[in-house]
Amino acid sequence: MHHVARPRRFVPVVLLALTVSACAGPDLGKQNFPRTTVTQTSAATGPVDDAAVSMDALRTVDPCGVLQGDTVTGVGTPVEDSIHSTGLDGCAVEVTDAGGKEARLSLTMGETLLLSSTTPVGTVEGLPIVESDLDDPDTAENEGCVVTAVTSETPAIGISVQVTYQGGDACGAGLTVIREVVAEMHGSPPRMTRAANSAVPLDPCALVDDTVATEVLGRSTEKRPGGLHECHWSGGNATGYLRISEAVEPSDGDDGTRVDLGGGITGYQEKRTTAGNSCTIAWTHLRTGDGEGEVVKFEYDNFHDDAAGDDSCGKARRIVDTILPKLPKS
Repeated sequence: MHHVARPRRFVPVVLLALTVSACAGPDLGKQNFPRTTVTQTSAATGPVDDAAVSMDALRTVDPCGVLQGDTVTGVGTPVEDSIHSTGLDGCAVEVTDAGGKEARLSLTMGETLLLSSTTPVGTVEGLPIVESDLDDPDTAENEGCVVTAVTSETPAIGISVQVTYQGGDACGAGLTVIREVVAEMHGSPPRMTRAANSAVPLDPCALVDDTVATEVLGRSTEKRPGGLHECHWSGGNATGYLRISEAVEPSDGDDGTRVDLGGGITGYQEKRTTAGNSCTIAWTHLRTGDGEGEVVKFEYDNFHDDAAGDDSCGKARRIVDTILPKLPKS
C-alpha cells in the first residue's frame, strides 16, 4: 500500500513544563465533557534527556502497534478496520466514545516543533506536554487539537496526537492518549519488523558528508531534522532535502530520467526550472514487495535570481554520492 506523503504540521511550543499530578482531577479516560482541567502543580527544570524517547529509539517504533488497546480505549472503542498507517512514523484510527460520538486519532512519532509563546499544560513521566487547539473561535467548525509530548528540545521534536472529535473534547482526548503512549515508550513499545539492511533506523542528517554539503550548498550550511526520517540543509547558495520513506518504487516517466548511481543501483533524476533550479534524485534502497520499497530521495533547490545556469543535478549527484556508501548493504 502506498503511503501518500503528508505535509508536516508544525506545533508551536515553549519548552517550559509543569508537572501534572496523578490526582489532577477527573479521569480523562472517562470524560464525556465538559473539559477536564489539568492542575499545574510545580515547575520542571532541566532539558529533556530520556533515552527511551530519543530520535534513534522513536525511528524503529511501530506507530500502529502503539495506537491500539489501552492507548485508545480510554477515549472510545476502535471502529473496525479503521486503523491505518500514515507513513513510517505515523498511524491513525477512528474510535466511538460511550455517547456514540466518533473521534479520529492520528499519532506521529517524530513531530517537528516550532518554539513560540504557547503555554504547556504539564508533564507526563518527565516529558513536557503542550497542546495546540486548532479550532477557530470565530466559527462553529471543530478542527480538533494536537497534544504533544516534547521528546527533544534541540532539535525540537515530539510525539504528537492530533484529535478530531465533533461534539467532544479533542484536547482532553489527546492528553488521554499521549499519557498512554508515553507510558508505553517507557515500557516495551512495539517495534517495526524490518530487514537487517533497512535504512529506516538511520539518521538522515548523518548520511550526507558535512564538508561536501558545505561545498555544494554554500557557506554557513546548517542542517536540521524534519522529523525522524527527513533532514534539511540550508546553505548560502542552495538548500537540500533528504527523505527516507516506504513508497512506490520510483520509475521512468513518473520520477524523471534513469541514471546509473553505481554499484548496481538505478536512480531516477528529475530537473525542474519552472521556479528556480531544482533537481531530485530518488532510488529504491530496499524492495519490500508489491511494487513498494524503502525509497531514498535527495532534492537540491536553488531559488536565487541567478539560478538559471546552476548545474543542479550535478550538485545533487555530488551529495548523493556521499549518501550511498553509508547505506547498509544487503
